[in-house]
Parts: sequence; structure tokens; C-alpha cells
Amino acid sequence: MGTAWVLTLLAWGGAAAGLSLGQSRALSSHLAAAGGGLLFGLALFWLIPEIAVTTGWMAAFGLALAACGALLLLDRGLLHTGHSPRHVLGPLLLATAAHSFLDGWSVRAISGQRLTDVAVPLGLALHKVPEGVAVGWAARKFLPSAWEAAAVSVGVEAVTLIGAFLEPRVDQTGAARFGEWWTATVVAIIAGSFLFLGFHAVLPARRKAGVMAVFVATLLAIGGLAMARRG
Repeated sequence: MGTAWVLTLLAWGGAAAGLSLGQSRALSSHLAAAGGGLLFGLALFWLIPEIAVTTGWMAAFGLALAACGALLLLDRGLLHTGHSPRHVLGPLLLATAAHSFLDGWSVRAISGQRLTDVAVPLGLALHKVPEGVAVGWAARKFLPSAWEAAAVSVGVEAVTLIGAFLEPRVDQTGAARFGEWWTATVVAIIAGSFLFLGFHAVLPARRKAGVMAVFVATLLAIGGLAMARRG
């Protein structure tokens, strides 16, 4: 739970910056790109190969891509339910809460390997700060008072703690009932969420100078570490 608290505090710090200063696009874009590259690389080079040990490569990629596609459809559906920025705020906060739940769940579920114990929290942290900035900025812009915007931002990011709290309890029950396939499916959902977050982090700002370079460099670094470990 300690790492989940750190991630939540980082997101709250980002939200405070968004509430008071507005959205810093240059810094947040490059931070998000670095976090996106880390998470995308972890999914591609670490988690999917781990799933393949149980399911085989085709099923491993299929499960991860299915989870990623489901999140993309959910995210797109939530963010296109309204026609004005004010109407989009509710779905945006709901989508962010869902992402926060997965962040908390993921950081508890993936542990025990030296790289993932460091890289997963780091990737999520680099993603949580810009996310918090965006949530705080949007909430302050479209809600009537600063106190209301702050409460909403804190509540949305606190869902990270709920995901971290529930993960070991739900995972233990699922593993007892379904064995190795439960673990493989859970890791595939996490891998899919990391692929989704990688796309989500880099695509909106892909034309900004240096953003894609940061994403690709981070992705290749994770791939290189994975190859060195297996070598």
C-alpha cells in the first residue's frame, strides 16, 4: 500500500498544480511520454512474455490486446457522451477514476522482480503527475468553486488506494478457483492497461517536439533491459 499512497500523493500534487496554475503542457507532455514508454515497454517486453509461459504467445498477445481494446473503447465511449466541455467533465472524471483503480491494482499485483518493482511505480508516477494536473485544471475550470474542484480531484485520485486495497484479496480468491489461468488473465489485463496508458500518454502530444523521441527512447531502454536479463 505504501507505493499506492506515493502514487496518490503525486497525483494530488499534480491536481493542486492544475487547480492553481493551469495545465503546463510542455512539462506534462514529456513526463507523460516517458511514463508511457516505460509502461508500454513493460507490457511488451516483460508482462506478455510472462503470460506466454502459461498461455502461449498467441493467447498472451490476444488477451493483452483485447484488454487494451476494451479500455480504448470504454475511454472513447466515456469521453464522447457529451457535446460541450462541461458535459465531458463527468465522463472524464469517471474515466480517470477507472484508470486510478487500475493503477492501484497494478502496483500491488506486479511485484517480486527487481525491474518491475522499480519501473512499474516509476512509470505510473510519471503518468500520475500529468493526469493529476489535467484533472485539477479541468475540475477548476468547470466547477463553480475551488473547494468543490479540489474535493472532486482528491476523490478521483484516491480510487488508486481502493484498487491497491482490493487486489490481494480478490487475487487470492481468483487464484484459488482458477489456478494459473487466473494469474495469466490478471497480468494480461494489466499489460493491456499499460499498452492503453502508453498510447493515451503519447498520442495527444505526438506532434510536439521531442515527445515521440522521449517515448521511443524509454521504450527501447526497457526492451534493452529485458534482453540483457534474458541473455
